[in-house]
Amino acid sequence: MEAVRVYADVHGLSPEAFEEIRRFMPFDQVVYKDRLLNVDFEGHYIDVEPFLDAVARLMDDDGWGKLDYIDQIDYALTRYVIKKGEWKAKKVLVDNVLEGMN
Repeated sequence: MEAVRVYADVHGLSPEAFEEIRRFMPFDQVVYKDRLLNVDFEGHYIDVEPFLDAVARLMDDDGWGKLDYIDQIDYALTRYVIKKGEWKAKKVLVDNVLEGMN
């Protein structure tokens, strides 16, 4: 089993911002198209906070995004919400991830 999974969608990134963000990206592969960045990562433990700092700094004023960091070893989920100039982290019980959907 891989140690972590990371899923993210970030809206409002110019091509220039994306090129700058690539320097801080701890992910092997991403999809970027039409100002939208998608991340789907499975692998070793990584530090996503420098990436989040760069995204928050470089995204459009009306940009927004979220990133879910799932620690499969410790069975923990951290959900990051990103907007221009800041990001916030919240620990979520893995068993309650879909609670709001019911």
